[in-house]
Amino acid sequence: MHSNTNKHPVGKCKGCPLNLKKRCAVFSHPKKQWAHGHCKGYMNEALYHHYLAEQMLAPQKNSKQIRKEKMNERKTIEHHDGILNPGGSRW
Repeated sequence: MHSNTNKHPVGKCKGCPLNLKKRCAVFSHPKKQWAHGHCKGYMNEALYHHYLAEQMLAPQKNSKQIRKEKMNERKTIEHHDGILNPGGSRW
């Protein structure tokens, strides 16, 4: 049985600039937007330009930067016996 909470864009979203293949750039549930026959964001230039402006303001961190931050944070955590974590794969 399929869930109605699928977050992937539907076939009608094909060709829309807001379609990011795995998700919609604006709406969390694109299928619900098409429930009444049309989507408010389909080929909407104003929404697309608003999305681009948001992306320029807050650059996203890539997975490498996130891993590096977590690694540096883990090095500062103390063990339960009071010894600093030396890092590495065994800790």
